[in-house]
Amino acid sequence: MMKNLALKSLILLSIVVLSSFTMVDSFMGVKKILGEWDYTIPDAPYEYQKGVLVLKKIDGVLAGEMIIGGQGSAMEEIVYQKNNLRAVMNVQGEIVKFDLNFTKKTLEGTVSYSQGALEMKGTKK
Repeated sequence: MMKNLALKSLILLSIVVLSSFTMVDSFMGVKKILGEWDYTIPDAPYEYQKGVLVLKKIDGVLAGEMIIGGQGSAMEEIVYQKNNLRAVMNVQGEIVKFDLNFTKKTLEGTVSYSQGALEMKGTKK
């Protein structure tokens, strides 16, 4: 009985310790992408070729917004893991999907919509 209880306690303790490492790693990873990123999508329609991607934490949750021509559009379904951010955004009725990879000072990836995929690059402000 004691042995069984000790084993269960050890397993529970292991899970708690491993979870804390994952949360710290996840938070530290997110922390480095927070802020404003100037971006370009050269092959997009003219009004969408340049803008600012704003990433911030709101109530402990990662939030994103694309500022295009002075207008902000919220990103939804944001998932960030291992330097990769995936999100969707509604742009004038069109669902746009983002798949972006981040380094310390740059981002690059693709923006996909009904007409295909476009390359997106950016630098941290």
